[in-house]
Amino acid sequence: MTEDRALAALYEERVRNWARRVRDDVRLVPADLSVTRTSPLCGSTLTLDVRSENGRVVALGHRARACTLGMASTAIVVAAAVGARFAEIAEAGEALAALVAGTDVRFPPAWRELDVFVAARAFPSRRGSILLPFEALAEAAAQLTR
Repeated sequence: MTEDRALAALYEERVRNWARRVRDDVRLVPADLSVTRTSPLCGSTLTLDVRSENGRVVALGHRARACTLGMASTAIVVAAAVGARFAEIAEAGEALAALVAGTDVRFPPAWRELDVFVAARAFPSRRGSILLPFEALAEAAAQLTR
């Protein structure tokens, strides 16, 4: 696949549509915790505001200053994580990391949209931004379940 075709696959319409959903900040006040993560490679930054009960996410807010891929990933997480247990979210994040690293995976129904990132396999430098919301929620889980 040529570089141009690979880039076109990476930024397909579905990715751009997801990214549009988090262009405007939606902060959660009050939140149990706010976590900010930055991808060291590209500088994408994400803040997630989290409210949880009994190990389950009950509400999320966001402030994304990321590339299209990071914003699309954030939008998918915002849509799928509310109501999920932190452990389920971590499993989805692990599956996504495996997918972009080259392993074929099957996502649970709530996380099926993550398959849009399969084209990121050809672009290792983009993976950090894609994984930001999962890293932020992992940090939140660690702090909230102490």
